[in-house]
Amino acid sequence: MQLSVGQKLNGFTVVRVRSVEELKSTLVEMQHDKTGAQLAWMDNGDSNKLFSVAFKTLPEDHTGVFHILEHSVLGGSRKFPVKEPFLDLLKGSMQTFLNAMTFNDKTIYPVSSRNEQDFLNLTEVYLDAVFAPLVGWNIFWQEGWHPELDEQGNAVYKGVVFNEMKGAMANVYEVIDQDLREMLFPDSCYQYNSGGEPEHIPELTYEKYLEFYHRFYHPSNARFYLDGTVPIERTLALIDSYLAEYDRSDNLPEITMQQPVAAEETRYYEISPEDAEGDKAHFAMARILTDWSDKTRIYAAMTLCDMLAGSNEAPLKKAVLEAGLAQDFDLDISDGTAQSFTVLAAHNMDDARSGELQQLVKDTLRRVAEEGLNKEALTASLNMIEFKLRTLREPAGLVRNIRSLDSWLYGGDVLQYLLQNGTFEELRAMLDNGGFEALYKEIFLDEGEWVKLHLLPSTTLGDEKREREAERLAELQASWTEEEKAEIIRKNAELAAWQQAPDSPELAATLPKLDLSEVGPDPEWTESQEFCEEGVKGIFHPVSSNGITYLTLYFNLSDLSLEELTNISILPRLLGNLPTKTHPDTADLQLAVKTYLGEMAFMLDTSTRAGDRVHCTPWLVASCSVLDKNLAYAKELLYEVLTETVFDAKDSIRKIVLQNNESAKQYAIMAGNALAQTVAKAHYSAGAAVGEALNGYTNLQYLHDFADHFDERFDDFKALVERVMGQSVCRARLFTSMAASDKAELGDLFARFEEGTPVPEQAAYTTTVPDKLGITIPAQIGFAVRANHLDTMGCKADGSLQVACTLLRLDYLWNTIRVQGGAYGTGVSAGMSGMMSVFSYRDPTPARSLGEYARMGEVLEAYCKGDDDLVKYIISTVGSTDRLAAPLEKSMQADTLYMAGYTYEDMKRRRIEMLETTKESLAKWAEPLRKLTNEGSICVVGHTGALEACSEYGLQIVEL
Repeated sequence: MQLSVGQKLNGFTVVRVRSVEELKSTLVEMQHDKTGAQLAWMDNGDSNKLFSVAFKTLPEDHTGVFHILEHSVLGGSRKFPVKEPFLDLLKGSMQTFLNAMTFNDKTIYPVSSRNEQDFLNLTEVYLDAVFAPLVGWNIFWQEGWHPELDEQGNAVYKGVVFNEMKGAMANVYEVIDQDLREMLFPDSCYQYNSGGEPEHIPELTYEKYLEFYHRFYHPSNARFYLDGTVPIERTLALIDSYLAEYDRSDNLPEITMQQPVAAEETRYYEISPEDAEGDKAHFAMARILTDWSDKTRIYAAMTLCDMLAGSNEAPLKKAVLEAGLAQDFDLDISDGTAQSFTVLAAHNMDDARSGELQQLVKDTLRRVAEEGLNKEALTASLNMIEFKLRTLREPAGLVRNIRSLDSWLYGGDVLQYLLQNGTFEELRAMLDNGGFEALYKEIFLDEGEWVKLHLLPSTTLGDEKREREAERLAELQASWTEEEKAEIIRKNAELAAWQQAPDSPELAATLPKLDLSEVGPDPEWTESQEFCEEGVKGIFHPVSSNGITYLTLYFNLSDLSLEELTNISILPRLLGNLPTKTHPDTADLQLAVKTYLGEMAFMLDTSTRAGDRVHCTPWLVASCSVLDKNLAYAKELLYEVLTETVFDAKDSIRKIVLQNNESAKQYAIMAGNALAQTVAKAHYSAGAAVGEALNGYTNLQYLHDFADHFDERFDDFKALVERVMGQSVCRARLFTSMAASDKAELGDLFARFEEGTPVPEQAAYTTTVPDKLGITIPAQIGFAVRANHLDTMGCKADGSLQVACTLLRLDYLWNTIRVQGGAYGTGVSAGMSGMMSVFSYRDPTPARSLGEYARMGEVLEAYCKGDDDLVKYIISTVGSTDRLAAPLEKSMQADTLYMAGYTYEDMKRRRIEMLETTKESLAKWAEPLRKLTNEGSICVVGHTGALEACSEYGLQIVEL
């Protein structure tokens, strides 16, 4: 539909229309006549249609009110008064995105779908959610916080956001970020944790919660964003039907711009007693850089930071590491808010040496300036940043939406952070006109206001937090009169009854539903065309890649034992970060990669043939993303790193081992569900055993040992990696994959590799980790997993099993683990191979969750005997197989399916099995689910108290 300036349409007036050649789009900007609400439509022909509404939400304390509201408004509304319309939409939609997000100064509600009717359904429910939510006390208690009495009669806190943020704030890097913001922005909303600090969330009252909703969720404070082939007239009519109820408001939130301040504080973070040895302090400095309007300055500062500290070989980071002042060092720009800031952080150091660190940083920065900024290094960093910004990610419409708000939210142009051509022309001009030198001097050499944070480890902080919480609860409970106590008990009983009661058929019927006829039998599929060059077999995926080639080389490692695979798990981090024969200076190698490639990456991975649990193929994977015109450079650099890397740089390897050891610990704390699933699944297939050896508890222990005894282990490690690289990187063990708009020739690359000696296509592997394992972490929450495999039960997976998992995940598990148990997340999955697992995420009571899992078979049987409609679960299951994917993701998914031996016909048959699922076909999974939860392996990750509560399961308790 052609729209012009001044045109009026369904309550909106078009205020600006621009043809945006860089985005191959037309941007239409509108204003709502009655309320002044702003709307932007990126009309770009994308079949994925996105609706989003964003509100400027400025926190005034640490209670996380906007985070709780984000959860709450999706919990029932005027037109759709069911308990959880968000969940019901997940059950019966072909959505490609359905969620909401709380940022430091905004809350966004985006939905998208390829199907037009589905898009309109989603849009209507979200409009009703944000402009007419029920926000009753029950949803506030459930999603935010509330007190209740446990089985011993003691008061405890419950609440989804409360437990989510306990998990989030267990990560030391989150703690650093929040502590710096408090110091850097004492007069601004940015000092507050918009997600909520667990110690302060219980300070939020229901009355204050409602007040914040009415103040901030007004159309005059809203920005609507549409993307793709949306039915514009129908969409605008829907939006206007809600906005027309409001009058324009001039009481709009404004961000206080912070004047630079100086401060220095010492704070603490939680660490386990077993991890207390060594230097565990962190030191960070930050200063305000600029406001949102100067995009060029922000990107130029990012370029300088990468040039100075983007790798271990960058001059500033190298100086810090070589001086032994820290295990790791970062220099970054934090952007996406009204004011961006520069952050310098040193990790795992002796705080007594922070003064020495600051002096070294100052001296190094001066030396770099005196020697002159390295223009080649700046160009390389600039190229890398530009490539990342231009690389397509999905959902692309959502990416555009979030970037638009980086300026639009503050009164700027919608396009400011969406267009890159002009900005990078300015940045490249700065390479020659002294612009980078001037900015460098301003940020790093001129005296300015810095805040300084000393973050020290505490082995008692976790216990202290739990004790303080217990004391607050005891005081709260002691303050209750008998009438108040009775009221708390009554309200909790009402809450439990409300949570457990299904919506009436009449209420459930209010939600719009997608008809099964809207779902076709044809799956999304990326073609894999086989080829062979220089004796090397490969597959080509024709994808629309916007001038980028994605190349992946797989080298077979099936001659390695499980222990050897664990012992080379650090290898991918070394490749590209050590010298080569051609580039004896690693910095020069990294300069070449950044200059000519978008990305070069290495990993260890596995593939498994469908139906084979005994064998798998471990791979050393080398991949790159590169502009088509630079493919020759990519081939050269990949070959060089794979065949010429020198493993003599002992000190460089030591640094990487220490850094990897720490990042693995933090990942386990933040994503304990992933660690627990990796461990629990390891018992049921060779591929899973290798996965655990590379990424599970076995690998964590290996990294700890290597870090602690590096000098003793180094010679054996060096000999192993040299043997592996010398024997495995050859044509006889190579398989390759390419994704691009057009296939390029690769024979010249393959011909350079030695022919080598072939190895068996697959090998057999079994794990030795305990099948009932508890892993302690320094956190206030936990994660509980059970796993099993259908082969152990004499069953084979089909499409109906995935429907059963969808049903249990979105009904029983959601209600018992998340809603009633207070965990932030939960799920159950069954892969095409037959591997099954059930998990909880950021869970206050993992032991309780393990007990609730055991009822899944019983619940499924009861459902199959009832009258509930199955169609919505079928639609949701099928929709989950049609995810949006960027070209790189399509390539990786297609590689996995090809290596497993799955064909288009297999995927279509599985989809039809989903579409034809009946309650009879569902009922057969009740017994396997019982075996999953009664006989399967267990892994629980959590604090000591959480693991002790799981004693009945016979866990072998180990330290992280």
